[in-house]
Amino acid sequence: MKIKIFSCYHKNTPLLKNKVLEPIQVGKASAKVDLQILGDNTGDNISLKNPHYCELTATYWIWKNIKEVDYVGLFHYRRFFNFKDNARKVYHLPLSVIDDFGLDEQTIQKTIENYDLILPKITRPTRKTLYQNYKIGHVISDMDCVLDILGEKYPEMRDLAEDLLKNNSQGYFGNMLIAKKALFDEYAQWLFSILFEVEKRIHSDVLTRDAYQQRVYGFLAERMMNIFVAYKRQQGCRIKELPSVFVEEDLTAWRKYQYKMFKRRFFSAIGLGLKEWKDLI
Repeated sequence: MKIKIFSCYHKNTPLLKNKVLEPIQVGKASAKVDLQILGDNTGDNISLKNPHYCELTATYWIWKNIKEVDYVGLFHYRRFFNFKDNARKVYHLPLSVIDDFGLDEQTIQKTIENYDLILPKITRPTRKTLYQNYKIGHVISDMDCVLDILGEKYPEMRDLAEDLLKNNSQGYFGNMLIAKKALFDEYAQWLFSILFEVEKRIHSDVLTRDAYQQRVYGFLAERMMNIFVAYKRQQGCRIKELPSVFVEEDLTAWRKYQYKMFKRRFFSAIGLGLKEWKDLI
């Protein structure tokens, strides 16, 4: 089985790299620094769109340029799957990262070989629905545009999408996945056929926004992945969820996280459940 998982980078930082894991510099076409690794600016690419598409420029590059593999995937330099145990947060990337999180070829292959699609564990960022959550953080008319175009191009998915976004508060986030190459290609074709049309309709407005909100197509894709996954699940797609590792680079944020975990352990030790200790703090 041939597996190739690409990990996105945009600055100098320790690399996840072995026979299976391949670092890729995203937005390399307009980057001020050359990381001396594979870039998303070769072959058929949309590297120049990176400020608006984020890691999706790597998704597009994999779709168009990687052939003759069984599985492909996408990680981030600070976020990747843990093939050994539970979700983890670490302060900087440990030297033993491959062993610590089962990122060797044998463990990865054994974990994914009976599945079509590997996703991060489903989460509920707030008690709001996915649609409400997007409205709080972003421009909701962009999501409405996605739904309109989905209805035009894929009418069989329109009702499912509406129900999923407006009546569900859980989702897969991060645009992170591993999939059989044929399924990855199907997803990418579906995703970009919609996003490129959305771009035509809203991009003049997008360019008036701040830098964060200009990353709109990456934000939309996070929600859109949930629609695609729900549709493929109905068709019998074999899906496995894995916990994620998050690499914290800021010392202050890391110390706050450690304090939070200390409080969690303390309240658990004295017999308070998750909801009870959250109410206290």
